[in-house]
Amino acid sequence: MGQQQLLLLVLSTVIVGLATVAGIQAFSENQAQASQDALVQRGTSIASDIQGLAGKPSQMGGVDLTSSGASASGIVTKLGYETTSSSDTKVTAEGAGSNGKCEIKNVGGGSADIECTSSDAPQTVTVTVNPSADESVSTSFSS
Repeated sequence: MGQQQLLLLVLSTVIVGLATVAGIQAFSENQAQASQDALVQRGTSIASDIQGLAGKPSQMGGVDLTSSGASASGIVTKLGYETTSSSDTKVTAEGAGSNGKCEIKNVGGGSADIECTSSDAPQTVTVTVNPSADESVSTSFSS
C-alpha cells in the first residue's frame, strides 16, 4: 500500500471511532432525558388522580386534603397503586429506569407533594397538587 492509502485508512478509522463515541454519548443523554420525562409524567399523573379524589365527597371514596386524617398511605390505597416493598407511600415509575419511584409526601393543609426519583434521571421531580389554588398542579426540579 502507498502512503496515501495508509493515510486514508487511518483517517477513516479515526472518523468512524469519533462517530461511534458521539453516538454512544448521544444515546446516554437521550436515556437520561427520557427517564426525566417519565418521572414528570408519572408525578403529574399521580397529582391528577389525587386532584380527582379531592373533588369527590368523602362519602363517595374521596379524600379531604385539608383534614388531619388525610394520609399518603390512605391516598395510595384509595387510588389502587401498586407500591414498592419498602414503603406503602412509594409507587413505581415505569419508564424511568429500573429503580424509578414516586413517593406521596406532605399530605395535609389542602395539598400534597409527589416526589419522583430515579438513578437514571439527573434531577428529582416534585409535583405539588393543591386543588383549591389557581395553579392546582405545579412541578419543580432539584438535584
